Parts: sequence; structure tokens; C-alpha cells
Amino acid sequence: MRSHSFRRSAFTLVELLVVIAIIGILVALLLPAIQAAREAARRAQCTNNLRQIGVAMHNYHDTYQTLPAGSFNLRHDWPANGTNWRTLILPFMEQETIYNELDFTNQRPSFMAGGAAGGDALIGNEILRRLLVPAYRCPSTTIRPFEDAEGVNHNNQQETLNVSYVGNQGAARPVPGPDPNRGTEDCGHGWSCENGVLFQNDAISMAYIVDGTSNTALVFEQSGLVAGRNRTSNYYGGWFGSRRPFVLGQCDPRDHWQTGTTCVRFAPNSNIVQTGATDQMYRNNTVVNSEHPGGINLTMADGSVRFIPDTIDFVMLKRLACRYDGETVQLP
Repeated sequence: MRSHSFRRSAFTLVELLVVIAIIGILVALLLPAIQAAREAARRAQCTNNLRQIGVAMHNYHDTYQTLPAGSFNLRHDWPANGTNWRTLILPFMEQETIYNELDFTNQRPSFMAGGAAGGDALIGNEILRRLLVPAYRCPSTTIRPFEDAEGVNHNNQQETLNVSYVGNQGAARPVPGPDPNRGTEDCGHGWSCENGVLFQNDAISMAYIVDGTSNTALVFEQSGLVAGRNRTSNYYGGWFGSRRPFVLGQCDPRDHWQTGTTCVRFAPNSNIVQTGATDQMYRNNTVVNSEHPGGINLTMADGSVRFIPDTIDFVMLKRLACRYDGETVQLP
């Protein structure tokens, strides 16, 4: 038999480098598409969360013939920290068992959370510690669920939920319509408003949304950072409400602050840190924002969900926030 010599074939170093380069190019081309698909899925989940909140609000209204108070306080002694709409609609968010264990009367020193002014005891409401309600969290947010935000007196020592959605107090001055001051007051923590739908120590029915439920904002997304920090309306965590029991016309500038709602004063995703307006999480004019590219989600008072771009005309946004300015806005 003849002997045959065999030569083993293999990739050269140059060929291997070319293959690696091609793979790198393909990954670079595919990565943005993958990231875009993931963000689309996260935005869809955020939309579903807001839709669920809208349904819960309507079920609350059907049950009590009114919408919940935006934030409220049942006590007249000080300090006494109440709660907000996020707590009140829990039975309609598949959290009735949690709701039934809450104590809404023992709010001294705080309904929920700790901090310098509130002490660090959960007075009867320990069940809220580290309670995660998935529908209250936008999946795109970079804010940790139980984060104790930096630079605000360790406001969330009890590790309660940072909620990604904030109630609509209304529009800050100048208010759209014939009266630029209607439904607003300077209570020492930015403009306090009652020309919206969810505001302090009072509640309205759908009948008071004169511009129509399809033309008025109910809940805004608020899941992003302002100048690199968490300045969402989650002081003492997402369950804290009004510091005082007063309504507009009675407000005390020393402590008329709250958590859970905001009065629209700045454009979506603004990086404005204004003392007395957006610099603290308990102010009345915290910025509505998100980590979604180009805009934020919101629930309208009819329960529908819309996406509004950062480039929305600011007067139009204020018209959406005000329930009775007579200047309706139709979103696509």
C-alpha cells in the first residue's frame, strides 16, 4: 500500500480575527434593536400598570361615588402624617388583604414611615415595610424599589415602596383659561393646586371634571431622575400623604407639604432643581418624568393611557392637568 501524507487544515490568525470582527459588527448592529425591543416591552408593561390604576380608580368611584383624595390627613394635632390615593385604591389593585390590616386613624407620628420628623416606628402599619406592589413600579425605572434617597434626611428608613406614578393636583400658575390663579395657592412648598383631580384633603366625583374625563389627566408617570437624583413624590416612601389636614385657603406655609401628587409646573423630564418647588421629594411641584426615550405615560380620567412626548406644548400639558379651564385637548 502506498503511504499518503495528510496536511491538517486550520484557520489562520488573520482569518480568525476577521471572523471575530464580523461577529462584533453583527452584535453592534443587533444590540440597538434588542435594546429597543426590550424597552418597548417595558413601556408596554408601564402602560398596563397605568391602565390597571385607571380601572382601580373607576372601581373606587363606583363604590364610593367619589375619587380618592390625592393625599390626606385625619388628625389636627402636629405632627401627624397621613397617606394618599395609592393606599386607598389597594383593594381594587388585588391588595385587599393588605388594605384590611392598615390603621388609618393612628397617624401620629406618621401613618407610615420614619425620618427626622416622623420617628422611625411604623405605627400599626408595619405590613407596608418592603411591600412590593408590581403595578406601582415602572420596569424602566432605575430607582430601587425601597431606596432611601440620598440627601433628604434618610426619608425612607422603613424601606417602603418608591411608587412610579403620581396623582394630578392640577396646573400651576399661570393656569390656562380666564383666571390664571384659579385653584392655586402658595403654601410655602411650591404651588399647591386643586384645579386637577387628586389633591390635598379633599375629593371630587367625576362630575366635577368639567372638561371631560377624556381631556383631563388623572395620574402621571414619575419614574425618572432629576439632575441625577431621585426627586419623585415618595418622601417617607410612597404611602405617606399630607402633613396637615388643611385644604387650599387654610394652608399652613410651615408644613403644608405632602407626598403622592404634583401640580404641573415644569415640562416633562425637566432637570430643574428649584428650591421650594422640585428640590425635595415632599414639594408640590415635583417633575413628571420617566426613563422611556422621548416622553412619559399618563392615565386620563376616563381610564385610557396616553404617551406624551417631551416636546409637548407646555400650555397643552397644563390644559390636560386642569379639569375646568374650558380649553380641552385631544391627544392621539
